[in-house]
Amino acid sequence: MADTPEAIKKATRLYLIIGGALFVGTVLTVLVATVEALDIGRHGFDMADCILGLIIATVKASLVAVIFMHLNHEKKAIYWIFGSGLVFVSFMAALIALAKGDPQEDPLFYDGRPALEEKAAEESAPPVEAAPAEVAPTTAAQP
Repeated sequence: MADTPEAIKKATRLYLIIGGALFVGTVLTVLVATVEALDIGRHGFDMADCILGLIIATVKASLVAVIFMHLNHEKKAIYWIFGSGLVFVSFMAALIALAKGDPQEDPLFYDGRPALEEKAAEESAPPVEAAPAEVAPTTAAQP
């Protein structure tokens, strides 16, 4: 922490610079999302714009964590804990990305048997013949 007036002025200057960078990052994120001239990828808000916005948000969150939360003065154990959390979140996001849809809609999960076993069971079963439909007796019209 700052103990002398010079150190306080230096810290204040650093906080103002970081605050300005955060403001510029916020304005840049809004401009990327709304201004067509800064639109990357296809027309409109698409995945490329989302990725750029997430990159800007990550830089801003890192600035807040390092400077305002004073993580730049912490022990290495804090970095290991924070890094393992990021690895865990990345792993979970990858698992979610690998899930292509609802497992109930996937034929490999239907009825607990894989789709190939179901098809083989259907092919090996003897064909079921339809019984002839019975004709209901008609009554003669009464005069």
